[in-house]
Amino acid sequence: MLTATDLTADGKLLPEAITAAAPTASDLTAALDSASGAHFAALALIAGERGLNEAAAPLLGRLDSEGVAGKALAWALGRLAKSNPGIEAQALAALADGGLDVRENAYGILVNLGALGLASPTLGDAMAARVSAEIERARAGGSGLGEQACRVLAVLGDARTPALIQQVIEQDRFCDRFELQRLRKGVQDDGRDHESIKAVKAPWTTTFADVLFVPKAPEPVVDKTADKSALKTPPGKTGTVAPSKSAAKSPVGEAPAADANTPPMESAGDPGDPDEGAPLDEEDAAGVAGSTPIDWKAFATGAEAEALPAPLKQLAGQLGPLLEQLSMRAIRAPLADLTGQEFVGLLLQVMPQALPPQHVQMALSPQAMQCYKALVKFLIRTGVATKGQELLDAIGMVRKELTNQIRQAGILNGPDFSDPDDKPAVPPKT
Repeated sequence: MLTATDLTADGKLLPEAITAAAPTASDLTAALDSASGAHFAALALIAGERGLNEAAAPLLGRLDSEGVAGKALAWALGRLAKSNPGIEAQALAALADGGLDVRENAYGILVNLGALGLASPTLGDAMAARVSAEIERARAGGSGLGEQACRVLAVLGDARTPALIQQVIEQDRFCDRFELQRLRKGVQDDGRDHESIKAVKAPWTTTFADVLFVPKAPEPVVDKTADKSALKTPPGKTGTVAPSKSAAKSPVGEAPAADANTPPMESAGDPGDPDEGAPLDEEDAAGVAGSTPIDWKAFATGAEAEALPAPLKQLAGQLGPLLEQLSMRAIRAPLADLTGQEFVGLLLQVMPQALPPQHVQMALSPQAMQCYKALVKFLIRTGVATKGQELLDAIGMVRKELTNQIRQAGILNGPDFSDPDDKPAVPPKT
């Protein structure tokens, strides 16, 4: 079925339902006529995934869509252009006199075309002209989108990109300087905007990770009968751990460095407990019969932990057992058996409610992301993880969400959540 109830929940996308949908072209185009918001986005994603070219016309007719609907139609039309080369010309035509939403979505289409290698040889010239047009629009009091045209040029690797970026910065005082600086750095370092290219080529569930429906996990509570708890109340406080407004938000500020001066996080055991970091005890593991326990001692001495920088090995040893207990108590499932979406929810929803704010900041820091990746690689290598690749993809989703939060907050020089493994190696000096 293609109704909003089938494909969305609480205004969010249901990834399993969208992936499983296999409608006819006529059914999909009929559903698009009356759809809006997340429902429209879901239908657009189905059209792009299934290559239903009949949907191109109704999608192009809705270029004024806002938010996730506009982002999804741009994503879909970028893929439909493989068999419909006329989409580029229609997107360019929309830029000539379209409003803000129309132009944003048209540029989104062109970014997708450039990243997927479907752009025509003349698109760079068209975008260079669009930079001038957007600057003139800004001078006339309108909303200029010069950074959007520059993004297309950066994805194409056009040699004119740095000079045109500088023009926009100098002549449009309301331009998105953060984005333009990012584009300039990408072009200078790698010749192209590989960050955007990677985002376009990623699975759609990664690209739209921030609008996927994640079932709300039960609020974690302290097990009052247990001596050991990853949810232990901070010193000086009593009772269960209740989510606070500050703790419920993912951090967007500078994360503390993970070094010898970093205060230890609350972990699976009391300070000085010889069993600290040990697997869940029988009471904690109740209800997960058949699951394979995680050998944290093997992880601590394994290749994945050894590959971490020295200051992060201790942090990884604390975070692993903590995640295991949070998973069991909040999601009621073993850590190694989580799906990608459940792992995202564990990090972005459960953890901020369960830990004191100062520990949340460390647990969702760039350094922590490296630890989680090492942990998941260990679970994959040892055959414990049932959905290992999903868990790796989930870490990428979390990195992207935290990066988006930093940008939306307007923080300059904030923590870098990009994956160090994705950065090109620096050749040795000769």
